[in-house]
Amino acid sequence: MTHKEKQAAELHSAQARAAKAEYILRGPRPQTHSATMPAYAYTVACPDPKLREPPRVAMQRLLLGGKQA
Repeated sequence: MTHKEKQAAELHSAQARAAKAEYILRGPRPQTHSATMPAYAYTVACPDPKLREPPRVAMQRLLLGGKQA
């Protein structure tokens, strides 16, 4: 590999990394459960009073000790 080819490969690699970073910063926002829920959901510190108690399914899992019914 010549010096020019090596420089071209490094430039291409840097451009690809920059494009990926740009997509991460400006791309679509995540729509996962943890990304859309308020901070401290299902705790006493949650700002939304309706979300201070865990959902019924989670409570059942806690009561059963992690066993599936």
